[in-house]
Amino acid sequence: MEDSAILRVTTYLEELSNVRFDHFPGLILQGLQVIHVGKGFVQCKLIITDRVLGEDGTFHTGVIAALMELIGATAIYSDGGSHSHASIVLNYSLYSTAKNKEEVKIEARVVGRKEDLNSAVIEIRREYDEELIAMGRLRMVQLSLSDKHNGVHQASKL
Repeated sequence: MEDSAILRVTTYLEELSNVRFDHFPGLILQGLQVIHVGKGFVQCKLIITDRVLGEDGTFHTGVIAALMELIGATAIYSDGGSHSHASIVLNYSLYSTAKNKEEVKIEARVVGRKEDLNSAVIEIRREYDEELIAMGRLRMVQLSLSDKHNGVHQASKL
């Protein structure tokens, strides 16, 4: 039987790929094809369209960053994380780009977990030649609605 977190991640990604164009994740994830979701691992494909192009006609770097954060976060969630995570660091490097109608493969995998800190590595590659477009690392912290003060749990004041 599949892990419930994996089923929720798969459903979430499929729903995001079919939302209206005026909703931000749906705008960049329209047509996302989920290839595989496993514990701490997500692999998808996306055809680059004019919605995600910059002025120069190539894959917009801001969209690349947003895509890395979304797919990286889903990999962390599929590893048994909770809904209550916040990104604290997203570092990424750009090596190449993609143009309109090219297909890219996005792969994210959890590479570390220590206490409330989770880390995932994300790669985006052009499908036809496997050229690396971008690679990044996402670190997320699990949020807690209570805080310890002097060894006693107290409700958050947020």
